[in-house]
Amino acid sequence: MAVSERKSRCGGMVDATDLKSVGPSLARAGSSPAIGNSFEEREPESFKARRSSRMMGVSRNALANRMRKLEISETDLEESFARSSGPGGQNVNKVSTAVTLRHLPTGVSVTVQDSRSQAVNRKLARERLVDAIESARQEQRMAEVAKREKERRRKSPRPAALKRKILDSKRKRGELKKQRSKIGPE
Repeated sequence: MAVSERKSRCGGMVDATDLKSVGPSLARAGSSPAIGNSFEEREPESFKARRSSRMMGVSRNALANRMRKLEISETDLEESFARSSGPGGQNVNKVSTAVTLRHLPTGVSVTVQDSRSQAVNRKLARERLVDAIESARQEQRMAEVAKREKERRRKSPRPAALKRKILDSKRKRGELKKQRSKIGPE
């Protein structure tokens, strides 16, 4: 019986006794991704690193898209490094892991020292800088809208009912003032 027949009959699993019948060339662990006793034997040790870099690639692309949307280029950024403080042991004392990122056209500056890794801090600094620039631009847009609305309200004519109410209150106030002036010698 061939290995493929046993594999299909067993639901895809091949055990060590099946490998004895195949021969020593295919029985070595990790020689084929389909044959092996565990996941670690089939995949290289750096699989987790590649998987996480693929996941990071998604956020890196998202960050690049956000930067492109806000028209921020890498040439507009000034990056400086310093030794960070806090937890991290000897690494933070010896390696310049703190990252200060400054956007030259706007003057917005961000400093990050959250991680022991300079690369992670650089990525976080870019994310936070983009967030800060987005929020500053949003605040600027909201201020412009508020200014336009205030000007519109100032220039708009008053409703007729409000005009009548204001004129009535002015008339009453005028009558009160006239009565005050009548104090004199009798």
